[in-house]
Amino acid sequence: MIRNRIFYYWDDSAAAFLPHWYRIGELLRQGDWPTLVPESWMGGNYASEAMLGLWNPVSLGNYVVVSLLPDVAVAATFVKTEFLVLLAVGVYLLAREYGAARGAAAVVATALPFSGYTLFFDASAWVAGLMAFAWLPWVWWAARRFATGKSNPIWLLVFGYLAMTVGNPYGALGVVFILLGVALELVVRRNWRKLGHLVVAGGLVGASSLVVFFPLLGSAAVTWRTDNSIRNDGFLVPNLADLLGMSAPTFQAQFNTWTGSWISFPITYLAWFVVPLVPWLAWSVLRDRWRDYLGLYVFAGIYLLLLIGPSNLWLFRWPARLLEYFYLPLSVVVALLLTKGFQTSAWRVRAVLTGVLVGLGFYLSVASTPMAWRWHGLATVLVLVLLGAVLYAARSKPKLVALALVFGTAATLGLQVAHYRGNLNVNPWNFPHNVAEMKQNFDERYQGNTLLVADLGVLEKNAGGVSPETSWQHALFGSQWEIAGVDALNSYTGLGYSAFSETFCMNYFGGTCPAAYNALWKNAGSFSTPLADAVRLQTVVVANGYVKENGPERIPPGWSLQERNSVVTVLKRDAPLPFEGSRLSYASPGVQVSSAASTGFEGERVTYRGSGKVLFAALAWPGWTATVDGKDVKVEQGPAGLIQLDLPASSGESTVELAFSPPGLGFGWKLLVGALVLGLAHALFVAVTSRRRSRTSSQD
Repeated sequence: MIRNRIFYYWDDSAAAFLPHWYRIGELLRQGDWPTLVPESWMGGNYASEAMLGLWNPVSLGNYVVVSLLPDVAVAATFVKTEFLVLLAVGVYLLAREYGAARGAAAVVATALPFSGYTLFFDASAWVAGLMAFAWLPWVWWAARRFATGKSNPIWLLVFGYLAMTVGNPYGALGVVFILLGVALELVVRRNWRKLGHLVVAGGLVGASSLVVFFPLLGSAAVTWRTDNSIRNDGFLVPNLADLLGMSAPTFQAQFNTWTGSWISFPITYLAWFVVPLVPWLAWSVLRDRWRDYLGLYVFAGIYLLLLIGPSNLWLFRWPARLLEYFYLPLSVVVALLLTKGFQTSAWRVRAVLTGVLVGLGFYLSVASTPMAWRWHGLATVLVLVLLGAVLYAARSKPKLVALALVFGTAATLGLQVAHYRGNLNVNPWNFPHNVAEMKQNFDERYQGNTLLVADLGVLEKNAGGVSPETSWQHALFGSQWEIAGVDALNSYTGLGYSAFSETFCMNYFGGTCPAAYNALWKNAGSFSTPLADAVRLQTVVVANGYVKENGPERIPPGWSLQERNSVVTVLKRDAPLPFEGSRLSYASPGVQVSSAASTGFEGERVTYRGSGKVLFAALAWPGWTATVDGKDVKVEQGPAGLIQLDLPASSGESTVELAFSPPGLGFGWKLLVGALVLGLAHALFVAVTSRRRSRTSSQD
């Protein structure tokens, strides 16, 4: 934070997660639980954007806190610090559960949260990954404690549910492999009774969390995310040689990213001491106690293979995301080796080997980024000094070894943040983050449904850069509009909506092409109404110079110029839209609308006579249902993906009811409630039978 005040308000965290969290927190405080926010368009299907964690109570509590804080960058720091601490404590408990000493467990617990990928990618930018990963050590701790007879399966259900309902598929897969590893530990011990209970508990964890993923799968057909292929394009795919630099604080691996084939920070870094201490550790303990540690080996082996595997594997892509998953069991193994103590025989040979390993890290660092050789040299000297202190403590004051290792982690971290400002392979955005200032700047200027016709490059050019003081005074990207209180058609989405995106040529962060402007004034599909009316547009913001022909200088009929500055031109609708208070945007001549109003948070109610087609200014996500006088009517995808209904003939006055429920929600809720009830019953059964068994044993 001293080096970079927005370190935790970076890339997707700033463009998507914090705005969504803020909006969800606001709605929760108002008494609404938002599975869909139609006014956020492509980015508003919160239930299908599974990583928003709508079913996770810890996440929801954090969202409320975010909505109460005056600065979203501060809010980001608060939540991410919480999960970094949660991760550290979980790693400590897991290492202790496998038999590590307290000091050794503390050493790895304080190192893993500051490893390269976890700190610079998940903590800085991709926070859903951090949240899911932080729960995994707790799941593993609970599963193994249950398997060894130290606790009840209720804790596995609780932590498993919290990990799965973050909504990150990588976290969900991690839970599966944790249970597999612990199950194999039970198999080699032939503890079939515990294995059966573990399978039951794991099945209940899975059943309880399916409600999170049903909406994602149910909505996929209308989105971009339909690719389920297996391929390897080399994107974010590390190799085994990159892992050799896991203890070199300034080693920057090279593989394909958005910015070329260089990584702007030490992505494969784990901890400064792991590789250099290899010659001093008693490796035989891992062979002698392989049955006890089998879960660690299985989990590490699986993730090592996935880490160097295909770049795309169904829902899973970019294997570099799995670095921390491989490092989790590796950290526990290191803690176990540190607990065993250092081997001091043939110390000269060991010292030479350590020097060679540190030298290898220096060489890899220089070979990757030779222009930073001074930093590599400084890091190497620092590591050698720290190693000398650790080895001296091991020989004369063993109780200080853990303290020296933790101090070394802090020292190398200080060097890293002095050299690396942040993750420059992704977009820092430099968005504003003072909530009151954002609302004051945008809320009154951009009223009603608003479309920004711009892309990042033209805004940057017009304003001389992107910062709170320049371009972001007049426009925003991603879902930042949600913080500003603007109902923008532009938003950030990991899913997309194909028909809407194609119509407005809108990308994942809400940028549009120049053709989006001219499309507004043409008829929406076959309907005799302009697209601007079909989406109930009231404000249009256009980057200056972006639209070359028929641009905003030629103001369309029914609109007027509201503002023109050095960055954007703003047009405002002159007359109010029909059907005020409703999302109804068009009714064909045969439909005579008596009344139209939005109901509840997402619903619509329309009374009419006659027959014909109507459009609503909301995307036709799977999950919308419509009835006319209680009889089902098909919800169709109209132009730009809008909700289209073909209303049946009505001689009298009929009522249309439009409602939304995420796909699979009904069945998912039943599974969730059933799993929780059965989980409690299972936990009670295990507690009672264990008590009876212990009483019988004591009597014998």
